[in-house]
Amino acid sequence: MELLELGGDPGGEPVVLIHGLAASACSGWVRTGWVRALGRAGFRALGVDLPGHGRNALPAPPGTTRTGLVDRIGELVRGLDAARPVPLVGYSLGAQLAWSAAARSPGIGALVLGGLGPVDRLPELGRALAHDGAVDPSARELAAALAATGDAGDRGRAERWSAFARQTGAEPFAPAAGVPAQPLLLFAGGRDPWADPAAMARLRAPGRASTELLVVPERDHVDVLTSRAAREGAAAFLRRCSLPRACGDLP
Repeated sequence: MELLELGGDPGGEPVVLIHGLAASACSGWVRTGWVRALGRAGFRALGVDLPGHGRNALPAPPGTTRTGLVDRIGELVRGLDAARPVPLVGYSLGAQLAWSAAARSPGIGALVLGGLGPVDRLPELGRALAHDGAVDPSARELAAALAATGDAGDRGRAERWSAFARQTGAEPFAPAAGVPAQPLLLFAGGRDPWADPAAMARLRAPGRASTELLVVPERDHVDVLTSRAAREGAAAFLRRCSLPRACGDLP
């Protein structure tokens, strides 16, 4: 897993974007207008393609774990050798990984995390993608929506995504075990049963600035990323956090 140049302001401060299951850096952040919005705010947008996704389309290698992905994100951020802590933007599984990476890596700056809840349903979604066993109807609906994305000619994508979800989901997301202290914006669609930004905001780290919440009405877990309110709210938050004493109640 390597950093990809997505666009934005070439001379701007770097921001690393991490997509969710069944997406890619391109589909999650470029096509939805996030890179353009970040560029207008003066940021250089970098991203990753998780194993089995996008340009990293080979099946995830055996031994792929959540902890390994989190550690790799920390390595990639440190490798930028940036003058300031590097913000992370993550969605769904990408938000889980960003949350955990930020709790472990002091070189990570402000966080914009979407579609995030305290209950880890990744294994259930992996089963739904593989049509394997009984799952909640909301998991079946989300799996169908995700399977309809991407390259229709890529017949193996659902199998790769399912295998990756099972591998990564074998190690559950435990947000209370490591709570990041960085400034935080949580966003979600108002019709997203998979996200609970209010519950996540209650997980407070000592010294963290006030968490900001952005709920976009009439959006769900799939289409909230196309919301202008979400991407422009995120860009404005990161812009404020790049200014001294301008993000939440930072000392």
